[in-house]
Amino acid sequence: MKTETRVREAADPSRGSVLVVDDEPLIRGILVRWLTSAGYRCAEAGDAASALTHCQRHQVDLATLDVNMPGCSGLDLLAQLISRWPEMAVLVITAHQDVATAVEAMTRGAFGYLTKPVDRRELLLQVERGMERRHLLLERRRYTEQLERTVRRQTLEIQRAHEETIHRLLGASMYRDEETGARIRRTGLASELLARAAGWPTPQSEQIRMAAPMHDIGKIGIPDAILRKPGKLTAQEFETMKAHTRIGAAILAGSRSPMLQMARQIALCHHEQWDGRGHPRGLRGPDIPESARIVALIDVYDALTHDRVYRPALSQAKAVEIIRSGRGTHFEPRLVDLFFQVLPEIEAIATAHPDWPDSPVEQPAEVGMEAVLDPG
Repeated sequence: MKTETRVREAADPSRGSVLVVDDEPLIRGILVRWLTSAGYRCAEAGDAASALTHCQRHQVDLATLDVNMPGCSGLDLLAQLISRWPEMAVLVITAHQDVATAVEAMTRGAFGYLTKPVDRRELLLQVERGMERRHLLLERRRYTEQLERTVRRQTLEIQRAHEETIHRLLGASMYRDEETGARIRRTGLASELLARAAGWPTPQSEQIRMAAPMHDIGKIGIPDAILRKPGKLTAQEFETMKAHTRIGAAILAGSRSPMLQMARQIALCHHEQWDGRGHPRGLRGPDIPESARIVALIDVYDALTHDRVYRPALSQAKAVEIIRSGRGTHFEPRLVDLFFQVLPEIEAIATAHPDWPDSPVEQPAEVGMEAVLDPG
């Protein structure tokens, strides 16, 4: 039969709250009287169900449990209490001097063990020890949480400084190219978004956000006459332009940083195509690193929807048509499908990071995938 818990106020509530659980009212009364006179705020329960209900509704710093109770035993209740409230101190009390029971109680999480008849002085000593133990556990948890917050904050600060350094160095290189700081940010943020949609865990998704903007770092080795040419490149000039993938990979080679290792893969492989017709190595399908597959898709869409030195921006509808036409040939089909799922968020990134205003460029009659692969 379920019994209600009763609470007795203490002279000094700061000493902590104790729940006395015992199916014998006389024993409960004695323990509660001793504990209350020592300054503890006490509640009592005659069975496990009442004890659990009380713990759900009130803070309990320490519980004393009788092992032998009808229904759910004290040991079973002990396991439930420790599982749900790990910092709660639990003192087990039994009428039997049973070493095996004591060992099991300690194994299940009890901090102490008393046998009946309970000695008042021993009870108060054990309760005081239990309160100190709980206090230490709470202090350790608070310290650990504070340390984790500090580490997260410092890690974020280092990451932001790292990312800012990358953007500033790339900003210096873009003076030779038509790239803008906004394009660098868009490429990183949109690549992270697509990586998350593809199921990447957070650390790797954050890495691609920092690595993706370096995909064209190799253009620093391309002559200005080719890099900034407003018209169509000749076949020889296009071959020279394609070398930026290998140049970028060489610049980024040899790092022990996982992020820079990813950046090297992207720089080398972001012009590879799903059907094997890309460059520089003609990789096909899953042989292309997924990071490069992601950036390739993001890079092409961003190039299509923003002004370039060799042509003006296309409408979103036209860009979407071109991306869809590249599904299974230029791009991995699964990534294209995911891309369209997150397209509204990619557009929001583009809106938040617009290019600097440029002079208008005359719109050509037709622009397709070849305008991205062979600028001009």
